Amino acid sequence: MHPLQMVNTRVGRTIHRSYIGRRVGCSQPVLVALFIISGFVFLFFQMAGMMPKRPVLTGPPSFAWAPNVSRNISAYVRPTVTTALMQPENFCQDDPFLVFVVPSAINNTKQRDTIRRTWGQWAGCGPSPPSSIDEGADSQGTTKKKSVLAKMMVAPPKTSKLVFLLGKSKGDQPISETLQEESFRYGDLIIEDFIDSYTNLTLKTVFMLKWVHRNCPTVKFVMKVDDDIFVNVVNLQKTLLNQTITKTPLLMGSLICGAKPIHDQWSKWYTPQYMFREGKYPNYLSGTGYVYSGDLVERLFKAALAAPYFHLEDVFLTGLCARSIGVRPVDNVGFSYHPRAVSPCLFKEVIMGHGVGPSTMVKLWNMLNEPATVAKCHPIKKSKLRSYNPKCSWR
Repeated sequence: MHPLQMVNTRVGRTIHRSYIGRRVGCSQPVLVALFIISGFVFLFFQMAGMMPKRPVLTGPPSFAWAPNVSRNISAYVRPTVTTALMQPENFCQDDPFLVFVVPSAINNTKQRDTIRRTWGQWAGCGPSPPSSIDEGADSQGTTKKKSVLAKMMVAPPKTSKLVFLLGKSKGDQPISETLQEESFRYGDLIIEDFIDSYTNLTLKTVFMLKWVHRNCPTVKFVMKVDDDIFVNVVNLQKTLLNQTITKTPLLMGSLICGAKPIHDQWSKWYTPQYMFREGKYPNYLSGTGYVYSGDLVERLFKAALAAPYFHLEDVFLTGLCARSIGVRPVDNVGFSYHPRAVSPCLFKEVIMGHGVGPSTMVKLWNMLNEPATVAKCHPIKKSKLRSYNPKCSWR
């Protein structure tokens, strides 16, 4: 037989046997491999169908203050009428030296509660708080034990008051039952008539000025401070009482100079050119925490009402409005918008630290009110208190 005929005959027999094998149910290695591969392909498409699909990004997020939205602040704040949906009664009847206004998000209950029980004690928060605080649950859902709070060892020289400022929620219930209960228990919530959101922070700041102007007309100083800040109230009051440092009118905090508008629409700090056309912002104070004297409340309030809305509240109030009334913000090394080391020796020397969560706030409070711990501290050079020192020019 010719060799080529022999090859064809063998191939034919192989195909014939494979066909017959399939017909009678015999397993073949090739069939097993095909079956396994088919199973994997089936599972792959099943899992692919179960996976969440990525959203199709058609462009940057919409900006709340579009060109066709009114920027008339008076229309939102309504300066001549009472707009607070909830507020403390007779808040400044004791004529406090210093008032703390803490803008807080609606759901930041834990932060507010921790402030009341820690540095809020220095700021005159209500009746004596409990001697411990619930740390909540960790990432595994395990309940942590309660942290014992130290007693206040050193009281500030002057009286202070503290109040939290919130906006309302969207929907049919602008003030939740939880907030109503919190207000009834502590009596330190102001809830104003605007939607609480990041792009409305300037509205929140102007409502702060309005409320202080109407309710605390004789206050000497006001501090606007975020709810992730630890404030050494004793040091702040000593600074404000030092007339060689503090001269009124005063606008003091952590100074930022030469900052330029960000035109990237994906940025948290995006600024459209129709809202600000200059190349640089005026020098301003970080919105994490700043202090202004009582004689500036009405002046800043009127300047804010006369200016078109600008969504970055610290630039707006301490930069644009301050410039319009001829007041220069001043830097103080005790303020910082950078997080500081969690050190009792450092916080013993400064006024505030940024980015402090509830558990760290409790830790700092306990360390600063433990005489044996504080006694081990040595003085820190001024140049070591903060990692930056702004060098500013003024136009």
